[in-house]
Amino acid sequence: MAARTPEPAGDLDALLALYTTDREKLSTLAGERLALLAIQITYLGLAIIALGGERPIGGEWVAAFSAAPLWFMHAHHQILVRAALIRSRSVTILEERVVALAGFQEMHGDIAHRAAVAVRELAGQSRFLRLQTFITFGGIAAALLAFTGYALVVAAANSSWTALPVLLAILFYGGIAAVATVGWTRIIRTQLAKTREAPGD
Repeated sequence: MAARTPEPAGDLDALLALYTTDREKLSTLAGERLALLAIQITYLGLAIIALGGERPIGGEWVAAFSAAPLWFMHAHHQILVRAALIRSRSVTILEERVVALAGFQEMHGDIAHRAAVAVRELAGQSRFLRLQTFITFGGIAAALLAFTGYALVVAAANSSWTALPVLLAILFYGGIAAVATVGWTRIIRTQLAKTREAPGD
């Protein structure tokens, strides 16, 4: 006769408290990411209008560095994504214990956070949704790079490509873009590592 699997130990009330807290913090991070995206879109529209005249408002210095706030917000967005992934992992661990105590193991893939992971995160997504995720973030990166190039072109048109503000801006954007690339590469590697550990699609 097969040995009975021992019941998970732990105080259900304490687990539920931890689980609820982490779920709320994860939702807060999602709200912050949406709010940050809205701010970026608003700033992008206003900046395009400001640079669209015959001579940009503030001259070539402002034009050359007009994309800088978007890069700062993008850096903060990376922090929020990383924090959300860590919080999501915490929620998943706590939820597995709660589901085990409740006796819902067989349906865990269809309920609560585990079901949402299959849509939002690479670790649980189907191949099609993973492609959609890369398209989404790739589109954001393309828009950021396109506006950065536009800002530099406007600044150079009002001075020259060898002008001090343009050269400094190119160095600044090159450095911050390199850092952003390293950050996203690490985030993707973390997600792909989880994908290999997760069950198949």
